[in-house]
Amino acid sequence: MEEAQIEHLLGRSGSEEVGMSPISSLERSTIPTYSSSAEDDEAVHRKLEGFAGQYYTLLKSQLEQQRIYYEGRLEAIRRENENSTKADQSTSDLISALKQQRHQLEQRCMTLKKKHKKVSDDTMFLKNMNETLEEDKFAFRTQIADAQAHFARAKETKRSRLAPLEKKVNFLML
Repeated sequence: MEEAQIEHLLGRSGSEEVGMSPISSLERSTIPTYSSSAEDDEAVHRKLEGFAGQYYTLLKSQLEQQRIYYEGRLEAIRRENENSTKADQSTSDLISALKQQRHQLEQRCMTLKKKHKKVSDDTMFLKNMNETLEEDKFAFRTQIADAQAHFARAKETKRSRLAPLEKKVNFLML
């Protein structure tokens, strides 16, 4: 009757135990049925200690299994975090490289714009100069023709004046 009371207190029916082996007939035979109250208390105490030991072992094994399970989950989360961190790093590295390349391209673009402006200015200057020269072309040709005519007259004048002087020098030298 005491076994039934203990099992009832522990929430079990008969000798079935959750996660534990049933009490063997040897254990039952060692428990006296005709004992005094002190012996009964001692027997109940031993049974309770046995149950506590079995319960402790059960809890310990369950905790060990839970520890292994959660350590595995934690490791998986760490790996996942490392992978996402690497992906974040590679993404941030890519963004940084693209920003640097953009900056270089902007500077190159500014340099090319300055060169384009200088070439445009030079082209405009040369066009204006060409137009001015085209406009002055007739005046220059007229000046050149006048200068050539003046040169031809000067040359003719020189010949005409130089021939008599050469004759006079030849005469005086002889």
